Amino acid sequence: MYDRTSPQENSELQGQVHTNSPVLASQTLVRRDPPTPHGRPSESTGQAPPTVPETGNSLPPRHQGVTISCLEAVRSSLRQRGFSEAAAAMAADARRGTTAATYDSRLRKFDQWCRPRQILLPAASVTQIAEFLLSLFGEGKQVSTIRNYRSAIAAIHQGFPDGSTLSNNPYIAQLIKGMANRRPQIRRLAPSWGLSAVLHALAGPPYEPMANASLAALTKKTLFLVAVASARRRSCLHALSTKQNHIRFEGHGVRMVPDPSFIAKNQTLTFLPGDIFIPEIKTMSSVAEDKRWCPVRALKWYLNKTEKLRQSTSLFIIPRPPYAAASKDTLSRWLVEIIRPFTSGTSRPRAHDVRGVAASTALFAGIPVEDILKAAAWKTPTTFVACYLTDTLHAEAAFVAR
Repeated sequence: MYDRTSPQENSELQGQVHTNSPVLASQTLVRRDPPTPHGRPSESTGQAPPTVPETGNSLPPRHQGVTISCLEAVRSSLRQRGFSEAAAAMAADARRGTTAATYDSRLRKFDQWCRPRQILLPAASVTQIAEFLLSLFGEGKQVSTIRNYRSAIAAIHQGFPDGSTLSNNPYIAQLIKGMANRRPQIRRLAPSWGLSAVLHALAGPPYEPMANASLAALTKKTLFLVAVASARRRSCLHALSTKQNHIRFEGHGVRMVPDPSFIAKNQTLTFLPGDIFIPEIKTMSSVAEDKRWCPVRALKWYLNKTEKLRQSTSLFIIPRPPYAAASKDTLSRWLVEIIRPFTSGTSRPRAHDVRGVAASTALFAGIPVEDILKAAAWKTPTTFVACYLTDTLHAEAAFVAR
């Protein structure tokens, strides 16, 4: 799992911790009944047809009998173009599973809008799609979300008579630009909770002393400290592994390598996010109390306490039998549970805020932007910023004073 050396290097763990560990095209519908091969949709009766008509180029049946899948749409389209089954399947996999799931959800909503209007999804006109996007705007959706709907529809749309596609049609682009002008994006310049307040809470009960902390409290504290120290996405935190050589305690910190099967959100052929290296606080501060905020110390305690319990190689596990791997949603919930008590007003805390706060705090402390981007895996990999945690109070105070 991870290597061990003499526990004398960390007397606080009373000889129990191992302190040197290595480490989319066309639409495809899955139907209960086969599609009919003929001409036009059945005449509108003012209501959505409850079933597939006997004849006509029919609209799909209601959703209890339909699954709209972008991946299947791509495979079908490429097969019709002469691609082999294997090549079509490989090309369809260009979209990540999470993206495909989001697109499928967007397409279901578009299908619900098209159905009573007797509109075929792949052949919807510019004006019809414009009206649908406008309806989303009327529902209060953000422009970024509406753009995502456009991308989802483009994945199955056959294009327009003028040769344009939904992705590059100038009228659709103009419409969305108008939406952006009427509803500009609101930037959140500061989180609704204070990092210093959270850190102070983590320095006391039920998180300290660690020898008395419950596994649930220790799990949440370790997760938060690793999240704020690494500024990585929850997907990366979820991919952290206790497999051999995936956690290595080095001279002045810990290096963590996500599971090899993990594909980062921004990973491409030319960019592969690197390892996570987190230094120990004692290398940057001589104040004894600062150790309570050290993610390396928390990680050692956590690995020691879960070693004989875990049934998974995922780093973060559920703190109760059967001690299975924690899901990404669970990690998000734990982070929110930590920051919620310190959230001001009616704001809703988000787990992703931790990543933003970590990067912002480093920026306010004078860390070069390029270093922050690299550390947080926005560009190329590197070690995280120096003094990521020790000057938190000073950094926040300096920012307010400005």
